[in-house]
Amino acid sequence: MTTKLERFTRMAREEPPMRFNALMGLLSDPEGLRESFERQDGRKAPGVDGMRKDDYGVDLDQHLEELSARLRRLGYRPQPVRRTYIPKGDGRYRPLGVPAFEDRLVQDRLSVILQAIWEPEFRDGSYGFRPGRSAHDALRRLAEVITNERTQWVVEADIKGFFDHVSHAHVLRFLEHRIGDPRLLRIIQRFLKAGIMEDGIFTSSIEGTPQGGLVSPVLSNIYLHYVLDLWFEQRFAKHCAGKAFLIRYADDYVACFEQEADARAFMEAMPERLAQFDLEVEPSKTALLRFGSQALGQPHDRGDEPRTFSFLGFTHYVGRSRRGRFVIGRKTDGKRMSKKLKQLNERLRALRTQGVAAMLAYLIRHLIQYYGVSGNTRAVAGYHYQAIGLLFKWLNRRSQKRSLNWERFRAITGSLLPRPRIVHDLYPIPPWKTQTGSRIV
Repeated sequence: MTTKLERFTRMAREEPPMRFNALMGLLSDPEGLRESFERQDGRKAPGVDGMRKDDYGVDLDQHLEELSARLRRLGYRPQPVRRTYIPKGDGRYRPLGVPAFEDRLVQDRLSVILQAIWEPEFRDGSYGFRPGRSAHDALRRLAEVITNERTQWVVEADIKGFFDHVSHAHVLRFLEHRIGDPRLLRIIQRFLKAGIMEDGIFTSSIEGTPQGGLVSPVLSNIYLHYVLDLWFEQRFAKHCAGKAFLIRYADDYVACFEQEADARAFMEAMPERLAQFDLEVEPSKTALLRFGSQALGQPHDRGDEPRTFSFLGFTHYVGRSRRGRFVIGRKTDGKRMSKKLKQLNERLRALRTQGVAAMLAYLIRHLIQYYGVSGNTRAVAGYHYQAIGLLFKWLNRRSQKRSLNWERFRAITGSLLPRPRIVHDLYPIPPWKTQTGSRIV
């Protein structure tokens, strides 16, 4: 990190929050742009300009100086993103935007500046796209809130097409809370309006964040910081009769309540709050359910309320420990597991022509244990078993003659394949173990 950016980051953390009126110097700094260049992955597909990292690296100093000059005089204009599609695993395809390489550099620099300004303001319940925070941290915090903070009611929610429906007018208004530099805001507005190029046809952007853009995650976090996080913490939760917490990862969030009345009030207030900023909830992914220690062993007498909820790829359910205490049970979401297995099957099929080593290397990378969390042993082992079965199947279909049995397969793979195991302990520490005078402290 450059000295200029380090000083700026320290300044951004001062209280009361400062409003910055001169940021174009940081954005156009050639050394900062060089750092952004070094962070780019050279294997990324090119955008509409057809340029890759290696191409831009030829005469890099001259390219960066020219880019810096265009930024300073506001002569820089982002190019449309190239739209492509990737399979979702269920027969449908997800649209993906590929920015031009030079636009990646500027967006990377913008994201660093915006992150430095807003990171001190983001709330503790926000986990998506933030440095030092992961999905497992969000899951761990959710377990702590439900187990230790007397949670008995949970609202799972998701915003319908969030990244495609972010209002440009609202996001610029939010940015003006801390940014007073009209030139920087002009650059951000140009990115928002850059548009999409698909099959040679240009489509303008009237809403949403830049598809595939490096600045989109932080813009989205800023948007939901004002729309949801601050509203919940400073306004809604203060009027609740019991405890209330919000855990959010990008546009996927869970609200936890001690009292049923508070949970139902949130279900009514949430759509109204989102509608004020041109957003709406996804009905199929939004629900209220009884979830907590009091639900343990209780009969399910309300047919309209689910007993489980999904968050970050896991199905959460009311469980019981070996000593009979309430614990949060987790298992890999069934739809997510099926989708992953279909994607793995197609990828191994396509890698047959590249040989055994390529297929084996891909499977090893694929079996990184994101789902290896507390209480999910059976699902992890089942997925591991089916994934190895797919590798065995496609190794035997590299030719018309079957040439591999299980004995030889195990001799080839040996100890190369990772074993299914739990790598993330998400069980919260009970509050009685952390009280003053306990042996844990």
